[in-house]
Amino acid sequence: MHDIDEFLRKHHITEIEAIIPDMAGIARGKIIPRSKFESGESMRLPQAVMIQTVTGDYPDDGSLTGVTDPDMVCVPDSSTIRIIPWAVDPTAQVIHDCVHFDG
Repeated sequence: MHDIDEFLRKHHITEIEAIIPDMAGIARGKIIPRSKFESGESMRLPQAVMIQTVTGDYPDDGSLTGVTDPDMVCVPDSSTIRIIPWAVDPTAQVIHDCVHFDG
């Protein structure tokens, strides 16, 4: 996380696109303010995000989503951080790895 914090300071980043690739290779995630990203609070996403179809729908049978659709923890991969040159505000993008709460 130290490498990421240093990068954010150096480039005056105000927002982070925290993304994960889903099963179809589509980027899913959240845009979060730098202060929340640096707080050390882990980002969470529902597990069902991973099985969305390319149209944003879910499989019809429901066997993969479950009843509760628990969250997964998203851990930033510091080697993937990049500046988004087309963003109006100084923004970085970081690909995350997804893990269960127990690691």
